[in-house]
Amino acid sequence: MTRFRLLALAAASGALLAACQTPAPEAPALAPPEADIPVIVGDSAVTDACAVRESRNWAAWVNRMPGPGATPTVHVTGEVDVPTGGYSFDWEVGPMDRSMTPALKLKLIPIKPDGMATMAITPEEVHYSGPLAGSAYRSITITCGSQTLAEITDIPDAH
Repeated sequence: MTRFRLLALAAASGALLAACQTPAPEAPALAPPEADIPVIVGDSAVTDACAVRESRNWAAWVNRMPGPGATPTVHVTGEVDVPTGGYSFDWEVGPMDRSMTPALKLKLIPIKPDGMATMAITPEEVHYSGPLAGSAYRSITITCGSQTLAEITDIPDAH
């Protein structure tokens, strides 16, 4: 065989080989920022609708300070870590049990920021205040999505 024929045969073999190969699979699309982020609970990861990754420093007290038009109010504070800056928070009051000293159930509702936000886990202070139902609470449970963030049993009065 001549050199020309060998080159032509090599070129044709390369073209046939390239045509027979399957194309590389496309890389999977990145999940949008709004996608649920796995949360580690015990030894397993679960997907949760709550944007709070960690929480700490929970405290509660009942304000019974006297004064014109004063009514007792309950206050709850804490610190939560969210995936980006710019979150705001709302609260939903759950049903109370019928015991003599009821337990208050609060649901923290993180609201995603509109537009640009800092792309880093951000600590945020949260605060709830509302009217006192009854004379006291035996406990206050704070939830977010399906996770319990805190249960507060030490609820002092501020006079």
